[in-house]
Amino acid sequence: MDPNGELVDRLRDLMKVVRRLKQESTAHYLSVPTGLVATLTLIDRSAGCHAKELALRTGLDQSTVSRAVGTLVAHGLVERRADPADGRASVLAVTDAGHAVLDQARGWYDDLLSRALAHWEPTEVDALNAALGRLTADVEATLEASR
Repeated sequence: MDPNGELVDRLRDLMKVVRRLKQESTAHYLSVPTGLVATLTLIDRSAGCHAKELALRTGLDQSTVSRAVGTLVAHGLVERRADPADGRASVLAVTDAGHAVLDQARGWYDDLLSRALAHWEPTEVDALNAALGRLTADVEATLEASR
């Protein structure tokens, strides 16, 4: 089989598992609408970012990010604060309730991955991390170069 074709198949399998993870994880912390833990995590990592910056980082349309942020705000997980540099703009911040949800989500994911990788050697996990990081960076660079 063509190695690139096999990689496409493995990536398709991985995306299916990621979709299942999103569905399963929602059952464990119902205060977060399906699929928004990743957005909440990005806001947490990018403290004080604007929605426009978040759209650029995620590669999503600004209207999609705006709806996601609006949903997180409505659930009390994110708040909009006045931008200290420009009072007309707002920056996003995770609330205490949002941090509690993130702690719960991280615990759930950590437990799941610990069990799934229990029979892996640390060097195998390191190799996977490095390969996925490189693949992600190379695919993003190739997409950018194609623009």
